[in-house]
Amino acid sequence: MPSSPFIRVDRFSFWYGAKQVLHNICLDIPENEITAFIGPSGCGKTTLLRNINRMNDLVDGIKHEGDIFIDGQSLYDPTVEVISLRKRVGMVFQKYNPFPKSIYENVIFSLRVAGRNGKSELDEVVEQSLRGAALWDEVKDKLHESAFGLSGGQQQRLCIARAIANRPQILLMDEPCAALDPVATLKIEELMIGLKKEFTIVIVTHNMEQARRCADRTAFFYLGKLIEFRPTLNLFNTPQDPQTEAYVRGKFS
Repeated sequence: MPSSPFIRVDRFSFWYGAKQVLHNICLDIPENEITAFIGPSGCGKTTLLRNINRMNDLVDGIKHEGDIFIDGQSLYDPTVEVISLRKRVGMVFQKYNPFPKSIYENVIFSLRVAGRNGKSELDEVVEQSLRGAALWDEVKDKLHESAFGLSGGQQQRLCIARAIANRPQILLMDEPCAALDPVATLKIEELMIGLKKEFTIVIVTHNMEQARRCADRTAFFYLGKLIEFRPTLNLFNTPQDPQTEAYVRGKFS
């Protein structure tokens, strides 16, 4: 493990009201790798993911203890502005959610919001982002048509293009293939492997084979606790904890 991890989760606990859902999580995530969070439903993996860009701030009655650092800076430092944080930490959700706009306007939505309207810049960002999402060749002749005309897999890749348009440092992906067929899933997995050259990727997945195929490291969570975090093949082939072994061998879900 590197001495200075890009994302450091330091003794982090989290509550929704009176219910504690994360317990003293310590986790060091390297830069430019894919880290997978696996575990049964309700184990806390998505809650932790959503704390890396402070999306849980939008929920009433939350509290936390401990800290999360990105590149050495606490996310909870009073000087950290949440909107700026979310520009550094892009997010792709389980259900593809393009806006009711053209393909072009979907990609550059965040730039428009920031007041960046120069046509040459926007054109460049659209092409760069769609190429990054392995979608350019499929849509370059229909950029001004509705995003809803795309297939599900294409819509999810469009959402990835939208997430990387601002060139974030980190890309969070919450079960990005859950609503996709196997062919589209493989395209997204290939895309993630290519994108880690530019971005640090953290993915929540229920698909253990997906974690095996894509992730450099995998963290197994159970009942709000981090049970084991190791290089992916080591975790799957020689799990060190009996709970990890039971989960990866399919003995509970």
